[in-house]
Amino acid sequence: MKRKITILIFSMIAGLLNAGNYDSYLGNYGIENVDPRAHDNGYYLSIDVDRTGSPKIAYYDATEGSLKYAEKAGSAMPSGMAGAELQGAWLIRTVDKSKTGKFCSLKLDRNGFPNISYYDSINRALKFARFDGSKWKLTLVDSGNVGTYSSLGLDKNGNPHVAYYDAKQGLLKYAVYDGAKWDISEVDYARSGNSGKFASLALGSDDRPYVSYYDESNGCLKFASCKGGDWAVETVDKMKESRTGQFTSIAVGPSESIHISYYDPGRAVLCYAVKKAFNWELKTIDDETGTGMYSHIAVDSKGTPRIIYFSSIKKTVNMAALVGLNWSRVVLDSGGVGAYCTFCLDQHDGWHAAYRDITNSSPKYATSNSTPSSEQWPFQRIMHCVR
Repeated sequence: MKRKITILIFSMIAGLLNAGNYDSYLGNYGIENVDPRAHDNGYYLSIDVDRTGSPKIAYYDATEGSLKYAEKAGSAMPSGMAGAELQGAWLIRTVDKSKTGKFCSLKLDRNGFPNISYYDSINRALKFARFDGSKWKLTLVDSGNVGTYSSLGLDKNGNPHVAYYDAKQGLLKYAVYDGAKWDISEVDYARSGNSGKFASLALGSDDRPYVSYYDESNGCLKFASCKGGDWAVETVDKMKESRTGQFTSIAVGPSESIHISYYDPGRAVLCYAVKKAFNWELKTIDDETGTGMYSHIAVDSKGTPRIIYFSSIKKTVNMAALVGLNWSRVVLDSGGVGAYCTFCLDQHDGWHAAYRDITNSSPKYATSNSTPSSEQWPFQRIMHCVR
């Protein structure tokens, strides 16, 4: 009898917490619209924050067919205000137009200047944009039906590295700028037939590149790392009947730990992989049907992985984190939202997220004012499924 009462009380508490009061989990978070214009926009979102914790967001505007860049009006550099359009608390500027801007990836350099890799749909090419404090400089990196699924990283010298998909050859490619020219290499060439979609890039503490991506020919999640100019490729999760490994996102934690979130379309669930020694440990993080698309992972200073992702059935944006030995999750926003979600942490481990409001065809931004401790994650715990 006592056990039944305890279970009932826990269920009631869990129900209240999941009914909308998430402050104890998310740290007094706020949500706001970024670009409320009557445009069909908010696609391919990518977010980063500067040293002060101010958010910057890149995205694609389908109405104009252009790459957009948004930042809070109070944080914008005076020299970069020219041509910007004020929308509420956000300054919106056009970076590139004429059907460009899909598959964009944003990173800020040490000066807080934006760097963006993206796809040019007209020329079917990979492009790169950098703001120097007064103007945008646009560069063609690679052409010939290449550049989708671009993922950008900046090394310690501020030089850009880009992982992307070559649709013509069906392979993963990697481009790095050495300060004078772009050097392009093939990562997973002719090994599987069609590999490299959903690429995600992270640079280690020594600027070593790590890439997670989907091998379509074999229906599996793959991981590539480069050392001394040589790429090593390995299979992380292989369930060909499930086509697992889509919507991948990779992050490097303390001690060079490798963390990957991804979607298993066969079971329609969110999955997670972490490399321990020479083996990969695989888990199902959210086994509710329709969860896991557009996953994006970040690892805080304590090594705690956090994942933002989309529920395609409920049309919600969700967040999950590893608390101790258990994974916990919560609904961040609901009501026809969550596609193209992106996520990052600031230097204080505060989280920042951007995602598409599907109902209103616009981007939204959410952020915490503080980072909850492990004791402040009292909502639904998830049983692991280790394969």
